[in-house]
Parts: sequence; C-alpha cells; structure tokens
Amino acid sequence: MSELKKRLEKLKQPGMDSIAIVNLESSPDPNFFYFTNSDVNGIFYYDFRAPKIFTSELEHSRARLSWIKDVEAAPFSSFSKIVAGKRVGINKRRISAEIMEKLKIKPVDISQKLESIREIKSDYEIKQLKQACSIASRLWPKIEDTISPKLTEQDLRGIVEFMMSKQGCEPSFPAIVASGKNSRFPHHRPTKAKLKEPIVIDFGLRFNGYCSDITRTIGSSKQRMLEKIIEEAEDKIKSGTKASEADIFVRKRLGKEEKYFIHSLGHGIGIEVHEKPALSKHSTDIMKPGMTFTIEPGIYSNQGIRIENDYLLTEKGLVCLTK
Repeated sequence: MSELKKRLEKLKQPGMDSIAIVNLESSPDPNFFYFTNSDVNGIFYYDFRAPKIFTSELEHSRARLSWIKDVEAAPFSSFSKIVAGKRVGINKRRISAEIMEKLKIKPVDISQKLESIREIKSDYEIKQLKQACSIASRLWPKIEDTISPKLTEQDLRGIVEFMMSKQGCEPSFPAIVASGKNSRFPHHRPTKAKLKEPIVIDFGLRFNGYCSDITRTIGSSKQRMLEKIIEEAEDKIKSGTKASEADIFVRKRLGKEEKYFIHSLGHGIGIEVHEKPALSKHSTDIMKPGMTFTIEPGIYSNQGIRIENDYLLTEKGLVCLTK
C-alpha cells in the first residue's frame, strides 16, 4: 500500500460525506501537506473514493507534482457548489470564519483526529526526519567553527541559515542566537550585540517537509549537569510512559534551579516544528512507538543554557537522532 493510501485510510469515519482541508498563505494548514506532499494554495478534497486538489491556475502546474494526480484549477465558488449542504470534515483550528461562511457546509470538526493521525510517524516519515536531523547534526561543527567574538548575534544567525540553504534546506523556524545576558531569554531575537559566552544557538531545518530542531550552548558552567539530567530523562521515557512524568522528573532533578526552567521539557516534531506529543507537566499524552519529539531542558537565571536533541521512540526505547 502506498504512503498516500495508508494516510487516506486513517481519514475514514462514519457520519461524513467528505473531507476538505483548506491551505492558504494567510491560514496555512500542515495537514494539507500531510495528504498531498505539496504546499500550494488550495483545497484537498476527499469524498472517501478518490482524493482531489482544487487550486488556482497559477498553482495548477505545481499542484500536479503532488501525490494527488486529480488537480482542478477552479475558483472557490465552484468548489463551494460541490460541498454545499454536505457534512464535511474540516480542521476548525486552521480554517477562517470567512472561508467557513463561503463553503455553506454542515461542518464536522476533525481537528483532534488530524492531530492523532500525525502523532505516530510512518517509516517514510521517520526516514525524512532522520535525514533532517542528520543534516542539522553535520552542520553543527561547521557552525561552531565560525563562532568569533567579532561576530554579532545577527551575523551568526545569517551564517547558520546560509549553511542550511547550501544544503538545499530551508529553516524550520527562524534561528535563535542569544549570547551573554541575552541567553536568559528562550525566544530571544538576535541583535547586533557581539558574541559573548554563554552562547545559545537554536536552529532546525526542513527536509522534504519534515523538521529538525536542536539547541546547543557554548560556554556554560552548567553544561555537564544538564547533560547528565538529559541522560537520566532518556532512560525514563519508554512506550506507555506518561509524557508528563518525564517533565516532572527533570524538574525534580534540577533542584534549586527548577524555578529557572520556564518552559516544557519537549514537544513533538514532524511536518510542524511543534506538534504532539507534548512533554509538559500538564500533558495527558502517553508515549508510543513511532513518536518523534524533542527533549530540551533549560535554565534561565542571570545567564541561560538550553540543550535540545530530537528523538524517535521505538519498542526497544529511545533513539537520539541529533547526537
């Protein structure tokens, strides 16, 4: 069975006439890419018989390179006539009120179903993710070699993103470079400040639509302590483990530093750089084989440190994809 057919099989459920996933530049939906392997502006439509893409004349030729071979260049009004009055599964979390009004359908919210479908990665997806992680891992020593006190945070971000571009990849998010006191801020935006230790570098790239996400810190006195805690957390995560348990374990191990750990332990990675599972103390997710995710504890006091790696959970345990 092809990768597309496997994914379409997961969509079938009673009580609906069809599925429609709208992907627009103003409101992108990663599930469109999941079912089409394309990021064109358009509508993925599945009536449980055959999938189809409706798009514009401008995007038609590019859409025909997708997994979906039935592609129609049609105005939105034409598609609206096809689905008017039908019970159509839609992703309410991603579709705008304006588009909903134009469709004139009986909507069935499948947003949670779409999240759960993408939670467990197929062999094809794992292959793409491994490659995204491998490229990022190979780039790190080259990035590290360029670091100099003569560079600014913005200079280094430019170098990081240029190196990704040379690999034929685009960033999965804008790279973070935070040095000196700026390292205290997890989502710092690089400035013209000259590089000064500690230096936190958070970057990732997208390969065939799938994301990597890693963070390295240079010049922190807390490096070995955090590495040891990560090693212990890796041993705790197995199939059937509550995602919240890993987060709670790391917070306990941080001791007095726990109050400076101001974000969750990790998050799923895939088509999006943040998806399920959520490794937070409030998460209800259960860890299962086939999940891919980050572990990224951080401490942000007068200076900051974060170490982040990407993982695949298998029946035998964790596999680190970014060491």
